Amino acid sequence: MAMHLSRRSLLAGGVAVTVIAATGGALLVSGSDKAALVRSVLARLVGPFSMADAEFGKMVAAVDARKLFPQGYKLAALSSLERSGWSDEAMRHAPAAIRDDAAKLERAILTEFVTRTTYMGVADKARDPILYLGPQPCSSPFARFEMT
Repeated sequence: MAMHLSRRSLLAGGVAVTVIAATGGALLVSGSDKAALVRSVLARLVGPFSMADAEFGKMVAAVDARKLFPQGYKLAALSSLERSGWSDEAMRHAPAAIRDDAAKLERAILTEFVTRTTYMGVADKARDPILYLGPQPCSSPFARFEMT
């Protein structure tokens, strides 16, 4: 059985291989930075904010200490999808375990940012610098600490 390849099908196949190779290369080269993933998630969830790199690095380290970041190529893929704006669409079609892990990571990032920074007290979040405070003792006058 002879197979006939036209110029059009050969060209289409070459374009498809090039696109696949470029996408895979972009995932490997650009997607493994945890700080970029955290910054992209926060930009999507809270909008623009101003935070010094040193302060942001402390916050990323605190989120990383929770051991929720995926490792290796999974981190690269998630980071690339998040930064490209395709994470919501990809997560809709992902298996439940992957969706749950991504949701846990997003919640940890958002919780760390809102509760352990000066974000809530800053008037202009896009211009005024936000500081990372780290863990703080409870200052609620209504908190009860007795064992029940």
